[in-house]
Amino acid sequence: MKRDGGLSLPDTLSPTALARVGVGFLLLIAAVAVVGALLREPIAAFSTALLAQLGGVGLFVALYVTDPIPGLGFQPVMFLAFTGGVGAVQVFLCAWAASLCASVSVYAFGRAFRGRPALVALLLRWRIGHWIQAYGARAIAVAAVAPVPFAVATFGAGVMGLSLRDLVLGASARGLKMGFTLGAIMAGWGVGA
Repeated sequence: MKRDGGLSLPDTLSPTALARVGVGFLLLIAAVAVVGALLREPIAAFSTALLAQLGGVGLFVALYVTDPIPGLGFQPVMFLAFTGGVGAVQVFLCAWAASLCASVSVYAFGRAFRGRPALVALLLRWRIGHWIQAYGARAIAVAAVAPVPFAVATFGAGVMGLSLRDLVLGASARGLKMGFTLGAIMAGWGVGA
């Protein structure tokens, strides 16, 4: 998809991209199945005890805090919540709401630095700034589902002056990634039984 200035977003529907998503999905299922087969009892006991201590608010806070951390994200907390006995719909809704709140918080932090020349220059050099300027909510949506640090995109959206409405619209796509992740966790946990 080409736009003015020769910018292009990655073709997220290319056969190569779809194959990578499929392989990643299968690897996640396999990893959860192996963990479930080898460590089912201790993980279930730990998860159940942890959720008994934290409750629903603690689960939300854990998801809110971990989602913007590159390399950590929402996946481990979703795994612990599901294996601890929280229903899939509750895990999904809590994770999605926490991620949206975390996105707005990181955006607000970036907004505090709006227009700072050094940050704008850095975001433009990394092409993040160009994507946000050219594609707005669509750039955030791609970052929400792509295997990239989402917090960098939401921070960049604040620095580049993207509207809050566009940020929330784009960040809502994070639910797709969370749904696939939860599906893989559920499938893997079932296979590892």
